Amino acid sequence: MERRGLRNGLGLLALIAAIALSWRGSPVVAPRPAEPKSEANAPEPVPNTRPETEPAECAARTLRVPSGRPTRIACDDARAVVRDVHARFAVSSDGPPIGLFADLLIGWLDPHGLWSAAPDAPTRQLLRESATALLGELRATPDGSRCEAAERAGLELARWIAELEAIYDAGYHEKLEGSRARAHALAIEPVFEDDPVTMPARVLSRSLGERLARLTRAYPALGEDFANAARARYFPKLDGVAWGEAVLSAELRAYVAALDPHGAWTPLDEEWSLYADEPGFDAGPRLWGRVTRSAAGVRLVADPVPPLAIGDLVLAVDGVLTAGMPLEQVEQLARTEPPPGVPRRVVVLHANDSEPEQLELAATGEADPGDEPEPLETELVRYGNGRILVVGLPSVADGAGDAFARALEQSDREALDGILIDLRGNGGGSTDAALGVLGLFLPDAPLFPLAQHGHVVEVMRALTPEEHRPWSGPVAALVDGRTASAAEMIAGALSAYRRGPVVGSRTFGKGCIQEYTDDPTGQGVLRLTSLLFALPDGSPLQGVGITPNLLLSLPKTSAREANVPGALPSYTGPDVRAQVARPWPAWPPHRQRVGPCREPAVCAALARIGDAETRGGPHLRRARRK
Repeated sequence: MERRGLRNGLGLLALIAAIALSWRGSPVVAPRPAEPKSEANAPEPVPNTRPETEPAECAARTLRVPSGRPTRIACDDARAVVRDVHARFAVSSDGPPIGLFADLLIGWLDPHGLWSAAPDAPTRQLLRESATALLGELRATPDGSRCEAAERAGLELARWIAELEAIYDAGYHEKLEGSRARAHALAIEPVFEDDPVTMPARVLSRSLGERLARLTRAYPALGEDFANAARARYFPKLDGVAWGEAVLSAELRAYVAALDPHGAWTPLDEEWSLYADEPGFDAGPRLWGRVTRSAAGVRLVADPVPPLAIGDLVLAVDGVLTAGMPLEQVEQLARTEPPPGVPRRVVVLHANDSEPEQLELAATGEADPGDEPEPLETELVRYGNGRILVVGLPSVADGAGDAFARALEQSDREALDGILIDLRGNGGGSTDAALGVLGLFLPDAPLFPLAQHGHVVEVMRALTPEEHRPWSGPVAALVDGRTASAAEMIAGALSAYRRGPVVGSRTFGKGCIQEYTDDPTGQGVLRLTSLLFALPDGSPLQGVGITPNLLLSLPKTSAREANVPGALPSYTGPDVRAQVARPWPAWPPHRQRVGPCREPAVCAALARIGDAETRGGPHLRRARRK
């Protein structure tokens, strides 16, 4: 890796000039089909929920280099996406609640707290008053008619942005005194709020102007072009029609999120935000882990790739300015990949330097997704006169079945008396990975009936291990209130087939499956709840959870799928279980000899499972319907 100081500033000036030219006279267009939300104004994430199926065609595509411009979509294109959403949604619906739709729209439209989320923004009230009309024209059939309510909001936005730009300019041209250290401190200070936004947009606009003025005067190498390019991000020069298309883009995001608490639509400039929290997805190269946005760029606060360092102010990456870029686009910019052999060029500003510096470095990250998954954490625990293998499964990531099989093979399986799968805190992951784990205990068994619009469309089966021997000995699952979705599949199937007991506390209750697809216009990506599933005996999981056969006192959590606003209804399916060829082995007694264990909950679970009063009890002789 090479460090190159810009001693005369010419390299940076050329870079900033190119950025500025890209803003002048260059029309902003809707994303093209060739090729994640801001820390302010973001809808609150749903806890302990993760999509169940890997976005195959989306994950394989190279992430688009984000532009920093407002995302836009035409009226009929937005309508086409909405029609596709309702065709694939797991349940029939007339649309999202008006109030929630309006709240999310106001937030998604405004990445800074300037355009609609600020308390003095006139667009805030206009969007609320127009929510019914906006929703109605979005649900209309694509027929070439105009989205007039969105256009009216766009005209008001254009007027409001022009007013804010004038306030910014007044702050920028103010005669301000101060040192370079003061200018740098103001340039790296966070200025954008999370919900709720309390700072008036007029106050923030003037503050942005003053901060950027101090910075460009303290660092002449930046020049006016840098300030102009940043201003164009905060106050884009779009006409009313173009702003109306920006409103439609925010409407579409709000519509999907308000309809489906686990769903999202995102434009390709911010695609990464769909995958950011999914197990196994955050494995590609990146430049940093976490940043804070400031008036002039982004400040690195966690996991920078050397020679980047915590505290650096990143002004540009590969010629793309970071000032005024939404957080989702910043995160995607950190993960876009240049052609092989081409280094990434990052312009940074250090506290004690007299001018910016350009660094060349290769992006790094976690292991490549094609590599073998990380080994699972295991523990051998004394149990009576034998040993139990405790396997911790923190998420149901791709390859979990193979990783579980390797953990079993490496533990001298012939000497084991049983296996305890620790699913506490496991928020789920891939359904294929869950079927892979279950294939070790219930090979090829029919498991989960999948339903859409009330009709069974498929029955998922456990995978049959190709390289590993199934385990036919005793098995049990340890769960808690944070055990969700694909992890609940594992525990629920073991219980429904009487394969082994579930011990712990009631689970989260997420019995729905999300899928990823490109939207029909090719301008964005959808994550949508497309299916509901029941347990193999037909018991509902969605909104209900699994009540363990053996209860333990574990830390409580208030988060439940049933408490999620807009949660989908429960689904009871048919009993799809196959007849078992022979009874599964019961757990042997432990004769009061259990442990020691790294965690008391594990020893408590094993003590309950092998207790003489519960061992081989009703939980192993019959399936329990919820």
